[in-house]
Amino acid sequence: MIIVYASKTGFTKKYAAMLSEKLGLTMMDVKELSKVPKESEVLYLGWMKVGKVQGLRKMKGYKVVAICGSGTGRSAEPSEEEVKRRNGLENIPFFYLRGGCRPLRDLKGMDKVMLSMFVKAMRKNAEMDERQKEAVEIILHGFDGVNEENLIPVLEWAEKRIS
Repeated sequence: MIIVYASKTGFTKKYAAMLSEKLGLTMMDVKELSKVPKESEVLYLGWMKVGKVQGLRKMKGYKVVAICGSGTGRSAEPSEEEVKRRNGLENIPFFYLRGGCRPLRDLKGMDKVMLSMFVKAMRKNAEMDERQKEAVEIILHGFDGVNEENLIPVLEWAEKRIS
């Protein structure tokens, strides 16, 4: 099995490195996909945007045996079931990994514009719930939720699969 990952800000790559070390598996950036043999089983990790696992389309034709989606929320947003539906993962194991994001001041281009608009819209909502407040704080100040404990379900699954 090979670990293939797509990481925009480095949080998903951290998880790929942890899994590679713990499982003794090779990890490769999705940008190096041409080096991955088509017959190899792949554990794919990608960052999430609006419930879509980024880079996953590039894996068409490869033997993807499980998917990990990395996002900033405490749980998959939208729900895990909806993430699976949006990504066509009905028959494949999916694991959500809480990742992180850089502070808004460090972002550039369209990411900065879109997240600035999102924060402004959220702040206008006088009835913000705790999840919305947390989301605004995370966007403004950044957050690193990468933690080995988050990998426990993936490791348990992979160890059964490998043995």
